[in-house]
Amino acid sequence: MNLSVIIVNYRSWKHLESCLNSLAPLSNDSKHVEIIVVDNASDDGRLPDFQKSFPLVNFISNSENKGFSSANNLGTSNSKGEFLLFLNPDIIANSEAIFGMMETLKQNPDIMLLTCRQQNKAGKEENPYNLFPDLFTTNGPIRSIYKALNKKKLDIQYSEEKELIYPDWVSGSVMMISAADFAKTGGWCEDYWLYYEDVELCWQIQSLGGKVALTNRFSMIHNHGGATRINPKTAALTKSEVRISKHVYVSRRFKGIKAGMLHTLCFLGGMVGKLIPALLGIPFFFNRKLQSYSRLYLRLVTYYLGVLKNQTWLSPRSPNFQK
Repeated sequence: MNLSVIIVNYRSWKHLESCLNSLAPLSNDSKHVEIIVVDNASDDGRLPDFQKSFPLVNFISNSENKGFSSANNLGTSNSKGEFLLFLNPDIIANSEAIFGMMETLKQNPDIMLLTCRQQNKAGKEENPYNLFPDLFTTNGPIRSIYKALNKKKLDIQYSEEKELIYPDWVSGSVMMISAADFAKTGGWCEDYWLYYEDVELCWQIQSLGGKVALTNRFSMIHNHGGATRINPKTAALTKSEVRISKHVYVSRRFKGIKAGMLHTLCFLGGMVGKLIPALLGIPFFFNRKLQSYSRLYLRLVTYYLGVLKNQTWLSPRSPNFQK
């Protein structure tokens, strides 16, 4: 088996259908390519229909939603491929990009993890990469100032004219790595329930001396947010987990005063930065976006009270919190 494609799904059936259709030319080559979908306890009755519609796909039904990392690890433990391709269900893939990425990894043994360019449906380029979070790169406004001050350097480093660029970290929406190199990392970190697990994996790879790269030769379509912005309740849940996972990353990577400063910046970004739209969501509850901010704020308040009670930054949804 040359390649195992691993997709984690939670009620993202419309996008998943498009993703699997885009992978159909690969799924027909079952001797060399396998496609594994880990359904994270969608529990909405849709899974049997998909199993019938895509008989060549290996569907694994998770007993509960333990998050992105845990589901990817489950998919990997059931895989046989020499290479692993982790895809979000809202990705429209293509064979040229997939096999081109495999060939790039083979030709560049110093690269442990590879992604490609991503575009939205309208053809607009996304930047599926960023700088590691630090004092000047962890929050949006501060990061924007840092990037403006270092624009020339970053433009050269991340030039689209280069065949390969080397970001600090790349998005987990599209990631290819050899099974052997993935094993060296210890797998996806299950301290995270959703978000920042891709940042963590890239950090682990670079700590092992490997490189994280993006190839500008190939691209895929990304219907960004299709799996996490289904309704205000889901949007509030996933947006709160962004902030929570940032705290988890800080607690794993930093110590002492610097960790305290980063935790404070993250706390203020959520509790102060989101206060006004959250308050507006009360009288204007009929506005879906404002409603999601109110829900988000309530989730963050509950989380921070839990941090004080449980003495851990982990999300209560994290498998390692439950352990």
